[in-house]
Amino acid sequence: MKHESMVHALEEIKRLLRRDACLIDIHPVREAPVIEVRTADEVLFAEPSASYDYDDDLKHAEDALVSAVERALFVFDGSHEFEFLTIAPSVVELRDFFAVSGAYEDPPDEATEARVQELYARVDEVMRAAGENARVAHRERARVARLNPVR
Repeated sequence: MKHESMVHALEEIKRLLRRDACLIDIHPVREAPVIEVRTADEVLFAEPSASYDYDDDLKHAEDALVSAVERALFVFDGSHEFEFLTIAPSVVELRDFFAVSGAYEDPPDEATEARVQELYARVDEVMRAAGENARVAHRERARVARLNPVR
């Protein structure tokens, strides 16, 4: 989605908000998520995700928020970064989860899929060596912000 379309969407959101309402924006931070193998006590393996590819849409969304504030549509009323952690007992279950949650996303190209397969093969090896208490985790940073409409 183009930057101007996102700003237009923010204009519409402002128009539709009740007088006492605010906009809550949540989106990933533009840095690669990390794939980890962990036990209850420690992280045994950590590597940036091989499928990291936040396209221009995330940058356009961030720029649209800045534009909306510059145009005095909204004023930032605090923001906070947090970790969005997805944990699974196996690589298969983690991949199944992401297949469902990302069902409407474009599939990765062949080179990216090969890097993903290679990463998850290494994760499987570490998990087998660590035993049945090992878990695979996908750790992603995200930001939440409250924006109050300017009246």
